[in-house]
Amino acid sequence: MLTGETIVCAAAADWHGMWARAQQLMTVYARHNNRVLYIDPPITLLSPIKNPELRRRLSARVDQVGENIFVYRPPVMLPFGNMRRWVNRLNQQRLGRALIKELRKLGWSPTLFWTYLPNSVDLLPVFGGDVPVCYDCADEHTAFPGLIDVKTVSTMERELFSRADASLVTARELWERKKACAPGLTLIPNGAEVKHFGQAMEETLPVAREVAELPGPVVGYVGAVSSWLDQESLAALAGAHPDWSIVLIGPVDTDVSLLRGYKNIYLPGKKDYRELPRYLKAFNVCVIPFKLNELTVNVNPVKLYEYLAAGKPVVSTALPEVREFAPLVGIAENTAQFVELVTEAVKNDSKAEAARRVQVARENSWEARAEAAARKLAACRKPR
Repeated sequence: MLTGETIVCAAAADWHGMWARAQQLMTVYARHNNRVLYIDPPITLLSPIKNPELRRRLSARVDQVGENIFVYRPPVMLPFGNMRRWVNRLNQQRLGRALIKELRKLGWSPTLFWTYLPNSVDLLPVFGGDVPVCYDCADEHTAFPGLIDVKTVSTMERELFSRADASLVTARELWERKKACAPGLTLIPNGAEVKHFGQAMEETLPVAREVAELPGPVVGYVGAVSSWLDQESLAALAGAHPDWSIVLIGPVDTDVSLLRGYKNIYLPGKKDYRELPRYLKAFNVCVIPFKLNELTVNVNPVKLYEYLAAGKPVVSTALPEVREFAPLVGIAENTAQFVELVTEAVKNDSKAEAARRVQVARENSWEARAEAAARKLAACRKPR
């Protein structure tokens, strides 16, 4: 395990947003006597226009969020950095100057740069070539909707792979796509904070009041309600079982008029990570209803491991990374089968099956993932 490091982490998600791989791994390392400066992804001058809530992020700041963990909200950047390389270079130079100032205030000298962003290749000069680099590739960045140029992002990613001391991916499909860029590429899937989500099985834990009185059975989803969500399958499930409740926990950033047409589909929004076990406890079945596209086939869903840690039956669309968990997890090839498998899961759950799920989750903990990544970094680290 890493210990005694000062890690600068360029993340793809806000620390206070949906908790996923970056926050989890950095939290594990902080517990093992490493200092972490977690950099929230910068916003651009256009961001508050598209999302007014981002106006609160216009000022740069550093906050301590836990023992050994500080979060840096960087200054506002120019738009189109993922479309024009020269813009990205200007942005990363600006970020680099600001980052150096904050590190000096903290009295820290980085010993490891850990990044999730291809565009951070242009930030590397700030470390002067003396700091080892780990690129943890968790997504197919060219498949995200928005203002990107595929060629520009692909070029930056290839350069980052070539300059990284250690390169990781979260999914086998990603490994197949990226292995030519990084011969030593290592597959380290996502995981779960098993103890946290295991609270959902404790009799003494109260169910979240918001879902406690919903008519059951309750089918639940935790994650972003985005364009990749298979709303048609959820609508079919709601129509087939109008007496059931379907609860989608997470921020909504796409048109959900189809879902709002069903009285038994509830969208209570994003909930605090600490409260999620109280919601999961109310669910009879948990689902991963993703459309199959270039983005999702490269995803190793964190929610899979969290659902299992909570002991819940899981039904998913046919994502490549979920298939290997069959038959423990129901894999639906189409909408009709999705409805059928959820219906069966509600009827056939048992304590023995719940115990099997928790055991699989224990084998896929974030602590184990952090240890595997640390071993890879130790093996790849170049003499300095």
